[in-house]
Amino acid sequence: MNDKTPEFDAIIVGSGPGGATVARELSRRGQQVLLLERGGNQPLKNGVLPIASMMNAVSVGDKLASGRALTTGGTTAVYLGATVRPRVELFQSLGIDISREVEEAEKELPLAPLPDALLRPQSIKLRETATALGYELFTSRMLVDQSKCSVGYTYGARWTARAYVQDAVNSGATLVNQARALRVLVEDGRAVGVEYEQRKGRKAVEIRQARASTVVLAAGGPASPVILRRSGLKNAADSGFYCHPSIAVYGTSPLKGQEGFGGSWGLRLNDEIRIGDANFDRTFYRLIMLGQRQWRRVFSYTKSIGMGVMVKDSVGGELGEDLLYRKPLTEEDRDKLAQGEQVARRVLEHAGAKNLFTSAVSSSHIGGAIKIGRHVDAKLQTQYRNLHVCDGSVLPPEVNTPTLTLICLGKYLANQIAPAV
Repeated sequence: MNDKTPEFDAIIVGSGPGGATVARELSRRGQQVLLLERGGNQPLKNGVLPIASMMNAVSVGDKLASGRALTTGGTTAVYLGATVRPRVELFQSLGIDISREVEEAEKELPLAPLPDALLRPQSIKLRETATALGYELFTSRMLVDQSKCSVGYTYGARWTARAYVQDAVNSGATLVNQARALRVLVEDGRAVGVEYEQRKGRKAVEIRQARASTVVLAAGGPASPVILRRSGLKNAADSGFYCHPSIAVYGTSPLKGQEGFGGSWGLRLNDEIRIGDANFDRTFYRLIMLGQRQWRRVFSYTKSIGMGVMVKDSVGGELGEDLLYRKPLTEEDRDKLAQGEQVARRVLEHAGAKNLFTSAVSSSHIGGAIKIGRHVDAKLQTQYRNLHVCDGSVLPPEVNTPTLTLICLGKYLANQIAPAV
């Protein structure tokens, strides 16, 4: 550091739902905030190439990978918009009370179930079929601004963390894109800043530093544990992680119809197997088919019909000394996936689906590597003072739909750092 090193009240690494929320809340309270985002800041556009250009995969071994988006707003740029109400009692058992923050978030966000007019006919048919077969269904509240959907499905109606980033910038925060955090700067056991790599063009990079009295890592479930390791916290991720393996079953349907929001309903076989609607918009469907090398299906969107299966796995595996994640699929994981696939195929076949195929196994998301009560305390603070973590890496495995929970944790953390007056 030198006299020209910029100084802030807080540096937030990552602009996903957790980081964007902390940045928004602290900026509104007059704090000088630097928000570092590894990805770019191009406007979100619907289409295979624009979406694919921001996607990035993190390997977890066994040819298993977890996808994420590197862009302002993080993976909310490509998520479904489905939410689950945060489990207040779960976090209370860990010494964290987010009840006030949950109430606040629910009032300010566009949270509501979707009407059938915003779903694909295939989705409605599968929901009716699953009900007729005796399965107990649930409906998700979606982060969708339905006022923007006067003509049906609208790509830009889904809420993303970019909205909170813009709020933060409007309140004075500094957003720096193409900035990859390398390590947290520490003095006398206290976080004092961040060293990051600033991309300048396609090949040139510049190493920079910034100083702050508070640092928040919100770089995402896979990235924050790596940054902690690079910063000297060798016990980060020493208990493993979860990745919630998933598959999708797709076929062709006699039904044809418009685009719609996917993921708005599902069914639970038990606490560990979840099956849901996988009738997404055209772009997301095409990306899946391209990824599975289902060339003939890429352009058969109007006839497509599908269901997804996600299973809860136990915490295990490792983040190696080479900073790579490794976690083999167990026989138990495979058995759970097979059970879910069997139910998905049954529902699809009863709904008239033909030509079924099952995708390769992927990872829903990497999380749980940073344990509350072990690696961070009830203020989400590490053993380095003023260094906090607020992303999927701190979420227990019981949280399998993380966006709303991370927003509430972001509000909670902001209240710990700079209590609202």
